[in-house]
Formats: sequence, structure tokens, C-alpha cells
Amino acid sequence: MPSTITTITNSIIRFTSSSQNYQQSPSEVIANLDDLLTEILIRLPIKSLLKFKSVSKHWLSLISNPVFCRRLSLIRKPITGLFADRVALKVNNPEYDFINLDSKPSSPPFRTLTFVNDSYGIQILQSCNGLLLCSGGHGNYYICNPSTNQYRLLPQPPVGGGVSRSILGVNLAFDPSKSSYYKVVYVGACDSFLDGQLHMEIYSSETGDWRLYGGTLPAPSGINFNTGVFWNGAINWESSSETSLYFDVDKEKVKEMPMPPIPDGWDRGIYQYFGESGGHLHLIDFYGASPFIVYEMRTDYSGWFVKYHVDLGGVTAAFPEMIRTYRDPQDLDYYEYSILGVVREENDDDSYMLLHLPNKVVHYDLKDNTLKEVLDVASNGSQAVDASSLQYRWFGAFQYHKSLASV
Repeated sequence: MPSTITTITNSIIRFTSSSQNYQQSPSEVIANLDDLLTEILIRLPIKSLLKFKSVSKHWLSLISNPVFCRRLSLIRKPITGLFADRVALKVNNPEYDFINLDSKPSSPPFRTLTFVNDSYGIQILQSCNGLLLCSGGHGNYYICNPSTNQYRLLPQPPVGGGVSRSILGVNLAFDPSKSSYYKVVYVGACDSFLDGQLHMEIYSSETGDWRLYGGTLPAPSGINFNTGVFWNGAINWESSSETSLYFDVDKEKVKEMPMPPIPDGWDRGIYQYFGESGGHLHLIDFYGASPFIVYEMRTDYSGWFVKYHVDLGGVTAAFPEMIRTYRDPQDLDYYEYSILGVVREENDDDSYMLLHLPNKVVHYDLKDNTLKEVLDVASNGSQAVDASSLQYRWFGAFQYHKSLASV
């Protein structure tokens, strides 16, 4: 840190000296110095920026400014890691393993979320551009930034107009490149749920209030409101039927989203992954199958296209323990694995998939199909009850992006 500050200081001194030759006014020099300092700071790691807040009040004000944070968000930064919820180990006080994906490994940000004393424990529901949406006991919901250790308790959604407390899903929408504010969307079942209508409340961090969504929210069968994904300015929900929904957050309109066609002989879709990475929305088809297809949604919602084909033959050769030898090779669950994430890099040739095999997490290169182990789950203190079970599922793996976003 001292060497970085020295470098910045020397750059400013050189700039100040050159500015004096042009006889700029003191106010012009200060303004230009802030412009220069901003250009330098936005290129530094988040960890350094958090430390630099303590350099001076001026630096604190500059780094905390929403304009600075918005500019910082426009510089694409790779995913740091995943918080992985260990399946069914703890109902209360859930523990999270950290799957480090950074080129410079660091200590896990947390094992359990303890920013408040909650006897039920704090559970992550969703990750969105550096912020975590969490739930606690007594119907409490929180927004947390694990990089800054800041959190906010949201007011509880109002109940009225014949609305029951049957919660179908709570989702977070946050795009720091557009605004420093976020929204939370609560979907619940009405008393008239059998009539095919749902109830939705929208919380805005700008106003600090919930308000009732005034439009019609249909309830097609098979939609999973618990696993909403923020992408393309909307909260998107996957469905086991041929049609799903998405909610345009800015226009506040619910629209239909097609799902991939259901194969002959199947009465519904069965998906093993649904998530966003690098501005792309992905869906992966049937559990356990090989080869399987990675779909990507077009930005105009006209449909899904095939982005990748993945054949597990090379994976099983390297990790034969993932084969359930007591199963028929034609069974969908012949291979034991789960997909934790599709990670799209700025150079698409560097994109990869994170596969969870029994007691391992591996990096699968989507271009050349090479494999690299990134976590030995057993040595991480998370060994399963039996060696053939999986500890993590895609709906329990949450992206960690370092962020200065305020909650």
C-alpha cells in the first residue's frame, strides 16, 4: 500500500508542477488533480480502494462518491469466487464454503454471516453485482455487501388487499453501471391464487419503501420464483413448462419468456443450471445427462440458442469416481455431478464451467475441454457423510464480486 500511495503522489506532484507552468488557478489545479486521481484510483483493486478511504477525508469522499462507484463498475472485473451453501448440513446458521477463483487466493470473506445476531442464522438468497440478498428469522430480509461489511435490514413488505403470507420468491435487481440504487421484488400468493393471479411488491433503496405492483402478474404452472436471475435489466425466472416470465425492472412490466422445447417423451423441462455471467444468461438442460447443452438467451428474448455442447467423457476419464457404476449408463443420473457456474470471460476463449464432483470442484475449460481442480472439498472441512454424495448445488452457489456499492 505505501508504494502505491507513493506512486500516486509522485504522479500528482509532476502534474502539479506542469500545471503551474500554464498558470492555472488553484481551483482549476484541484479539479484537475481530482480528475487525475480518479483515473488512477479506478484502475486499482477494490481491496486497495477500501484501504485508501482512510488516507484522508478527501480521498474518502472521492472514493465513496456514487459517480466514482459508477465509473468503477464500468471496468469489468473477473468473478472473485463463489459462496457455496453446503446442502442440508445446517438448517439454522448455514455455513458457506468459499470457492476461490481469483488469481491471487485470499482468505474466505466469511464462513457464516454474522452481521446481526439472528437465532435462525442468515441465509443467502441471491447474489447480484456485488450485493447479497439474505433472509433471517421472523421474515427479515437484508442487503449485504461482503466487501465492505455493510448491511441493511429491509422493512417488511406490507400485507393488505387480501394478500396472504405465502412467499413464492424474493429477488434482487442491481445494476451499478446505471444507478447506485437497487430494487427488491417480492412475489407472493394471493387468496385468489387458484384464479391464476399473484401479488408483487417492489422495494426501492432510493425511497426506502415498498409499494404494490399495479399490473397483472399471471401464474403459469412450473415457474420457480425462488431462483430469479437479474440479467438484461430484468428479473428472469425459469420454468419447467414451455413458457416462463421476466420482469422488466425499469419499465415495471411482466413479459413472457420462452423456454427451450421439451423433448418428446417428457412432460416437463428439467434443468440443472440457470444463471448469469458477463452479461449472458445461461440455461443447462437435463440433470445428469451427457453430453448436455448450454443454452444462451438472446437479448431480445426471441429465444435460446445453443452456446456450448459439453461431453463428460474426458471428465469421467480423469475422475472415474463420478460414475455410478450401479446405474444403467442410459440413466440420467449415471454421472454424479452438479454445475455450480458458467463463467464467461471478456475473451470468450477463456470462459469455463465449474463442476462439482464427489468431494471436488473442478475448472472445465469450455474451449479445449481441459480440467483443473480448484477445491478439494474434503480437505476444506466439508466432507460429506458418504463419499458418493454431493455437497453443493447450483441454486446454492452465489457469485462474489468485490464492490464498493453502498447498501
